[in-house]
Amino acid sequence: MRPLAPFLLFIITIMPFFSCDPGRDGQRYAHLDRRARIRLMQYRAEGKKLYMKYCSNCHQADGTGLARLYPPLKNSDYLLNHPDSVICGIRHGHKGEMIVNGITFNQEMPPIPQITDLEIAEIATYVFTEFADSVMIISQHDVQEIMKKCRKTH
Repeated sequence: MRPLAPFLLFIITIMPFFSCDPGRDGQRYAHLDRRARIRLMQYRAEGKKLYMKYCSNCHQADGTGLARLYPPLKNSDYLLNHPDSVICGIRHGHKGEMIVNGITFNQEMPPIPQITDLEIAEIATYVFTEFADSVMIISQHDVQEIMKKCRKTH
């Protein structure tokens, strides 16, 4: 029994570091059922990769933008107030003035015409979840519906 005591003491000591506490993300997603939580995690993971590939050069990896040249996504009032425009802009880009958090930006955002609806859904889910501090799963169907409307305006 003696050799077991140090092992048990070790296990008890390290347990808090490996507990099942879901932490901040687990609490944020507690209202989602298991399937939705898994889908959100998948979309966030893929969305982050795509964001880093297509968006982070201008909007920065942390979503803070680049001075007065490229608008921030993190804590952006525009992001929350114009979600359809943001989603549409991923494929079709954006031209003209845009006011974000009271600052006027007028740098053209290039379109990404080859991007799929699923990829847009993944990027949007990542952006809204990470930078707007919301819990929002944007589905491929949502993107398709938004694209029908935005073709006319972009």
